[in-house]
Order: sequence, then structure tokens, then C-alpha cells
Amino acid sequence: MPLKRCNAPGCRALIDWSLSYCDKHKGHSDKEYNKNVRYNKDNTELYSYYQSKEWRLLREEKKRESNYRCAMCAAEGKRNLSERLVVHHKHKELSEVLHNYEARTDLNNLEVLCQTHHNRITFGKGE
Repeated sequence: MPLKRCNAPGCRALIDWSLSYCDKHKGHSDKEYNKNVRYNKDNTELYSYYQSKEWRLLREEKKRESNYRCAMCAAEGKRNLSERLVVHHKHKELSEVLHNYEARTDLNNLEVLCQTHHNRITFGKGE
């Protein structure tokens, strides 16, 4: 089985090619995302919606509707590339729909993606 290096900066641990981080750095991508995006002082008001009960219920409803499958992985006939699922605004980002209740809660504007596909779409980077 081919091996690759852990994606954490400076880590030289060899891991299975299907993983991103070694056991020591498993939460690294989440910490970086939270530091740079979610808890960035410029985005605090915007991302506080993601902590609301309304969003948690909506997110869970969309995950159930998709049978906990990434839309892109399912379209390719594969299993989820990542175990972490993200509910993503397809057509408009949250910043554009935050003050529009109908657009924000529209299930047709949401899709379930694995972390890998979400990062490719949102940040333009893959694994």
C-alpha cells in the first residue's frame, strides 16, 4: 500500500495515502479552519449562525435526506472520501444569504459534501 507524508507542516510521519494527517495531527485541519475562518474577528457575526439551533437542525435534516452521503462521491459512485460531512450552500455563500431567511434555510440551496470535496469547492484545494 503506498504511503505519503502527513499534511501537517513539518511532520514527516508516513501514513496511508487515503488519509490526510497522522494520529498526532488528526485535528490540525479543523483547528486551522477555525482559527483562520470561523473564529476570525472579521467573521464572528457571520459565522455565529453556524452555532445556532436552527442551523444544527437544518444541517441534520439535510444529512438525513442525503443518507449521510457526499453528493459528489455519490455521483461518482464512490464511498465518501472523508468521514466528516459538511452541509454546503451550493449557489450562494452564507454571507450572501445571512439576512435572507428563505434563501438561508432553503434545502435546495444546500448539499452534503465530504470534507475533501468541500475544501476543493470552497478553497480551491484538494488532497
